[in-house]
Amino acid sequence: MSEFSWEQPKMWSALNGYGRRSELKNVKAIDCLDLCEVKMHKSEFFKGYYEGTRHHNQWPQMLKLKDWPPSAHLEDLLPAHGSKYINSVPFQPYTNPKSAGFLNISGVTISMLLPDGIIKVDLGPKSYIAYGFTQELGRGDSVTKLHCDISDAINVLMHTTKVPPSNEHQENAIVELKRKHRVQDRKELGSRDGGDDTQDKPSPKYMEDKEGALWDIFRREDVPKLKEYLIQHSKEFRHTHCSKVNRVYNPVHDETFNLIREHIRKLKEECGVEPWTIVEKLGEAVFVPAGCPHQVRNLQSCTKTALDFVSLENIRECVHLTEDFRMLPNVHRAKADKLEIT
Repeated sequence: MSEFSWEQPKMWSALNGYGRRSELKNVKAIDCLDLCEVKMHKSEFFKGYYEGTRHHNQWPQMLKLKDWPPSAHLEDLLPAHGSKYINSVPFQPYTNPKSAGFLNISGVTISMLLPDGIIKVDLGPKSYIAYGFTQELGRGDSVTKLHCDISDAINVLMHTTKVPPSNEHQENAIVELKRKHRVQDRKELGSRDGGDDTQDKPSPKYMEDKEGALWDIFRREDVPKLKEYLIQHSKEFRHTHCSKVNRVYNPVHDETFNLIREHIRKLKEECGVEPWTIVEKLGEAVFVPAGCPHQVRNLQSCTKTALDFVSLENIRECVHLTEDFRMLPNVHRAKADKLEIT
C-alpha cells in the first residue's frame, strides 16, 4: 500500500470532485475528554493532528474522527486507496469482501443470519483518525473505550505522526492535574480505593516512531469475570464530562469504561484475567475476533483503516452478539449503532 500516500493533506487533496461537499470541508470530531462533538474545518483538525493541541489548563486534547468518510465507503471517495487496501489486507479468503473472500460471509449472506428489522450493517472499510499522547493520562486519552463489535474485524495502522514533545510548563501542569484527579477520586469514593500511588509510577515507555496504538483485547472466555470486575469497580471509572459511571447496562457494550494500567493490574490480581496487550506499529494489522472486548489508546496521532468481516468459525458468535445487543434498552446508543435497527 506504500505507493499511495496516507499522509493526511495529500489524501484530502485527492478528493477531486468532492471538494464542494461540506461534510468533507468541515468535520465533526469527538473530544475524548468530555465526549462532546466539536465542529471545525478540516485544516484545523489536522493542524492539531500534526502539532498537538491542549485544553486551557494544559491538559492534552484528544480529538477523533470516527467512521470516516461519512456516508460513504473509502473506495467510493478514494478508489485507488480503497481498492489497494481491500486487496492488500492479510488473510484474503477471510477479509476480502469481494469474490476473493470465499470464507467471508459478510456480504448478502449475513442478512439471512440476522433477525428481522436490522439493516445490512456497514462493514467498511472506514478510517479512524485520532490524536495521541505517549504518556497514559487516565482521563480523556482513550480514543476507543472498551466495547465489542458485532463481527470480526481487521484494523491496519496506515499513518502515524509524533506530536512535538510537551514543554516543561505543560508537563508540570499534567503532573499537578493528575494529583488533583487522584484526590478527587478518593474524596468521592470515601476511601483509598479511588486510585493508589501506582499511578505516580511512569507508564511503559514507547519510544519507537512507528509505535502508534496500544490495544487491550480480552478473550471471549473472560467476559463474565471482566463484567463482574467492571460492575464491582464501576464507581472508579469516569465517562461523559469525566463524571463517574453511575449506571451500567452491560459493561462490555456501554462504551463507558477504559481500563488504565492500574485497573489492568487489579483485574489480574482479583480475577486472574489479563488482556492481550498489543503495541500496533505502522503498517501492522490487528485482528479482533467477534465477541472479544477491546480498547485502544493512541501513543501518537494515528490513521487506522478498519474492515469488518464474518468468518465461518464465528457465525454463531455473531448471531449471539446481535441478540445480546437487542436485549439492550432502546435508548442505548450501542443498540442503534451496532444493529442499525429500522
